[in-house]
Amino acid sequence: MTFRADIPLQRASGWGLFFCSKKILTFAVVTINLYLKIMSVAIVEVPFQADLLQQVDRFVDEKVCSRADIILEATKMYIARKQNWQNLFSLGDRLSMENNLSEIDVLGEIKAYRSEKR
Repeated sequence: MTFRADIPLQRASGWGLFFCSKKILTFAVVTINLYLKIMSVAIVEVPFQADLLQQVDRFVDEKVCSRADIILEATKMYIARKQNWQNLFSLGDRLSMENNLSEIDVLGEIKAYRSEKR
C-alpha cells in the first residue's frame, strides 16, 4: 500500500492495524509524521537575483538536496545568528546596567584589553 497525501489523516493513522511487520509499521509511522509536517508548511514566493540563484543551483548540484533545502537552512542560520547577536547585546545592556557602566567605560575596557594583548 502506498501513501497518498490526499488520504485523510484519520484513515491514514489506521494503517498500522493492517501491518504485521515492524519494518512496515515503522515506515507507516514515519510516513504519517512526514504527512503531519507537510500539513504545516507554507509556500512562499521569493524573488532572487539570477546570479544568486545560479550559485544556489551549483551548490544543489554538488550536494544531494533541493533549492528549498538550501534556502530553508540558510534562513534558519540567518535567524539563529541574528538571535545570538540580539542575545549578546541584551546581555551587554543588562551587565552595564547592573554594574553602572557607561559606553565610555566599556570602550575604555576594550582599549585596555586590546593593549594588553599586543
